[in-house]
This record gives sequence, structure tokens and C-alpha cells, in this order.
Amino acid sequence: MPKEKRGILNIVKPKTPILFTYSGDIWSSDSDDSDYKEESTSRSSQLCTVKPVTQLPQQNRNARKRKVDSRIVKKTCANTVKEISHNQWDSWGLTIPPEILLKLFKCVIADEGALPFLPRASRVCRLWHQVATDNSMWQYIDLSYGWIKKKSAVLTWLCQHRLQQVRELNLTGWKSEVNASLPDIWKHCLLLRSINLSYCKYSSEALQAIAEHCHNLCDLDLSYYESDGKFLASFKSLLKKSGKQFLCLKLAGCGVNLTSVLTAIIMFCPKLQLLDISNPKPQAGYSSINIDQFQENCTKLKIFRAANTRLSHTRSQVQSDWIGFTHLEEFSIAGKSHNDHGEFMFRFLRGSSNLNLLDIRQCSFSMDSVLFLPSHIISHLYISRCNIKELCLEQIIATWAKSLVHLDISWNVLSEDCMKQNLCTLAAEGSLLVNLNLAGTAVDSTSVQTVLRGCSALCSLNLTSCRSLPRGIKRDFNGKKELGELHMILYRSATSHVIS
Repeated sequence: MPKEKRGILNIVKPKTPILFTYSGDIWSSDSDDSDYKEESTSRSSQLCTVKPVTQLPQQNRNARKRKVDSRIVKKTCANTVKEISHNQWDSWGLTIPPEILLKLFKCVIADEGALPFLPRASRVCRLWHQVATDNSMWQYIDLSYGWIKKKSAVLTWLCQHRLQQVRELNLTGWKSEVNASLPDIWKHCLLLRSINLSYCKYSSEALQAIAEHCHNLCDLDLSYYESDGKFLASFKSLLKKSGKQFLCLKLAGCGVNLTSVLTAIIMFCPKLQLLDISNPKPQAGYSSINIDQFQENCTKLKIFRAANTRLSHTRSQVQSDWIGFTHLEEFSIAGKSHNDHGEFMFRFLRGSSNLNLLDIRQCSFSMDSVLFLPSHIISHLYISRCNIKELCLEQIIATWAKSLVHLDISWNVLSEDCMKQNLCTLAAEGSLLVNLNLAGTAVDSTSVQTVLRGCSALCSLNLTSCRSLPRGIKRDFNGKKELGELHMILYRSATSHVIS
């Protein structure tokens, strides 16, 4: 007897194909087409004419989807714009009063400057253009950064259309382009009070024209100028005509005889408050200054800057009736040019009881003369790379410990004990110290911890090349966060040493 063929689950496989069921019932096969109904010919023809859909690559499908989405978005936005009338768009700008908008623009200018804000704001709408192009908005203009092309034609157009009410104008770095536009500046900018022509090239005639047109000019910056050989004569003529109105003169990088320049300033500028003659060129030579006459004529001087300038006094005797510069607040003669045992500084600062800043970095004279200064409120003291003795430094720190805000004693040869004692004095209660430069000194970790604990206002500490400190902290620390991390590093280091 032939063996029966078995299928799934060991069930005898029937001869006719059936569907499998759990109940064991036998379903009829689809081969029975008794219930088949033929469809219409039109429907069958339509099915035959349908083209097969091919599968697109993934990249093409994504691109096609993005294209469809962008069309939908554009169509939606277009319909939305059509619903809003043109008057509704204009009403937004008209609802802001020009006076309010003017005040808002002035707040922005006070924080960020007039450029490039005003040219960009003038392109928003008609109201913004009207306010941004108002001459009262163009009073403090800085053209040195490069927001506007440094061309004489551009500067001439600005003078004619925008700068009629300008008070301060900065043209640093315009070089020879400024020479052709200076006549337009003097002609149209009649309210000009301050102009910066540093790193510019101009003729002596353009410099003389200041006295004829700019009757309100009181701040003139001619630092690192490039002029012809007639500069000294033109400058003297300018001071002779308009010297009484000048309050600030900046002549850094002077290339002419500095003694003649100082003599003219002392004679014709009685209201002078700021004088900067720093970093003169070698051809300026060694300059002498009559301190007696200077203090007698320029009694309102507040700031004197003469870094890297070789100066000496002309009189050898000291007058007992000297009043001195009673309003002087800043005195800077940093550089290696002074080796007169501090006599020039002492004679210059006699009577300057309001002195706040003293910069004598790299001066080779004895620092003992600093102890005889009349000011007791010095807040900024820079005595880096000076020939200073330990006892003298202790007396200086003890005198101004409570008023010091910025102190620079870097790169001085001092012992660890001297540094520890001075820093303990600085870290006393009520310290106002914000910036401290100890680079290249023999300060140790204990002294640094003392400063960090005592000086609560400290924001900057320079420990570069301090040989007594461990590796990893010989750098400049800025901000409360970095100073806090430094304090934790020193604390953990001290704790590990105690445990070991």
C-alpha cells in the first residue's frame, strides 16, 4: 500500500489544494470561479492603459518633496500678503512718532555709534530714512574703522549733506585722501569741536585754514602726521590765532623740533587741559621745557603724557612760591629717557595734590622721589622695570594701599619676603584693587592666596614668569571665574602638601 504524503503538522495532504485552518474545516479553492463576474470593457481598458510607476531614488524623492513644500509655502505667503492692504503695511511705520523714534536712535548711537547703524536704518522705510538722515543724528562720527570708503569724494559728500552739525570727527588713517576734503570740512562743519587727523597727510595751508573757519575747535589730534616741511611754521601760526580755544592737543610721534613746539604751546594755550607728546621721532631731538613758565601759563593742565620723550628742565633753582599744576590728574613719562634722579618729576608734580595716575615704567632714576609727592589718592600706579629698593616699595605701598585700583610692579628684582609683606599690606580690609600685575616677580603661592582672599574687587592678576609658582598657573588670569579656579588650585595644592 503506497505511503500517504503528509503535510504541515503531520496532516494528510489532500489531493486538491485547500487553505489551512485550525478547526480542520476545508475551504474551497480559488480555482473555483463560479462567482466570477466580468467587469465592463471600459474599466478593463482603463486598467490596461495605466503606466507602471517606477521607484524613484531616495535623493530625488526628497528633492521633489522639498520643492512641493516650498511651492505650498510660497503660495500661502502670497495669499496672506494679498489679504493685507498696502495701507496696513505703511501704518506700522506711521504709528511711531518721529520724536520717539529719534530718541530710540540716539540710544542706539550712544551704545554702538552712528556707523553703520544710520546708513542701514535709513533703508527701512521713509520715516526711518527721514529720522536717520537728520543732521542732529550725525554729531559724533568715527570714519576710521572702514564702514565708509576712504575717498575724498565720499567725505566731501558727507560734509555737504550729513555733517553740518557734527561735533566730533575721527579721520584716523585716511592718509592723503583727507587733504582734498579738509576745505569742505572747515566750510560746512562750523560746529566742529574735535577732529582726529592722526596718520593723515595734509598740507600746511589746510592746517592754517583751521583758524579761519573752525572757531569752536578745542580738541586737535595731529599724531603721527605726514606733512611738508612747513608744518612747524603753520602750527605756530595756528596756535597764535586760535591757541586760546584749545583744550586738548595730541602730537604723539612728532617729527619736528619738540622744544619749539612746547614753547609755542606754553605761550599761546592758556586753557590747555591735555597734552600728549609721546613717542617723538628721532629727529625731534632732546627737548627742554621751562617748567616754571609752563605752570604759570597753563594752570588748568590735567593730563600730561610724554612716554619715551627725552625731556629736561631749563632752570636749575627751585622757586619757593611755586603753586604747580593743582588740577593735574595724570602724569606719564614711561621710558628709559629720564635719568636725572627724579628731579624733573618732582619739580613737575610739586603742588599736584589731585594726581590719580602715575606712570614711570622703565625709568632709571631713584624711586625715592616718589615718596615726596603731595598726592595721597593715587589710584593707578605703574612702576614696572624700575630701579626700586625694597624699603622704598614698602613705603610706597603703605602710602597708597587704600586708594590703589591698578598696580603694576612687574619685572622688579625683589625678594619673596618683600613681596609677601607688600601683598599682605595690599590685601588689608577695604582694598579697592582691581588689576594687579606681578609678572616676573618672586611672588609665591601663599602670597597669591592672601591677595585672592583679601582683595574682593580683584578682576585681573598677571602671574606670567613668576619663578616661585608651580607650573600651570604662570599666566594671566582675567575675570572672577578664572580667579576662583586659581584659588581652588592653590587651595588643593596646599592641602595635598599638608597631608603628605
